[in-house]
Amino acid sequence: MPVRVKVDVVKLERLRRSPAEVLRALDVPCRDIARLALDYSLFLVPVGKDGADGHLRDTAFLDGPRYNLGPPLSTTWTAGYSHPSAGPIHEGWHWGAPIFNPPSHFLRKSFRRARGSARRRVAAVLQDFLARRFPSH
Repeated sequence: MPVRVKVDVVKLERLRRSPAEVLRALDVPCRDIARLALDYSLFLVPVGKDGADGHLRDTAFLDGPRYNLGPPLSTTWTAGYSHPSAGPIHEGWHWGAPIFNPPSHFLRKSFRRARGSARRRVAAVLQDFLARRFPSH
């Protein structure tokens, strides 16, 4: 789920000077939001009656972080289900053009619920990082 955050251009350039540290600082909120969305989705996941393929709910996973220090700087946490009837959903922070492939309906609802919290957490982490790195600004 791409998260849009309003950022001052000067502050954004300061963040780009130390990309690895910024991405590590964003690990906690990104992991927490991916976990929260996965928890929400557990209540919305369809459960089969026969259980021949196993229940979708039992295949939930959380994976990350995956760093991309290339031109689209990003950290990605992946949450989803490893069942053949569902694919992974991604929660991350991206500088650059985000690529968004809509997940299944029950997963999209849970990420929509977590989006507001994600914006606030990411903004707070970035402001805290800037305050620690540039205390006089």
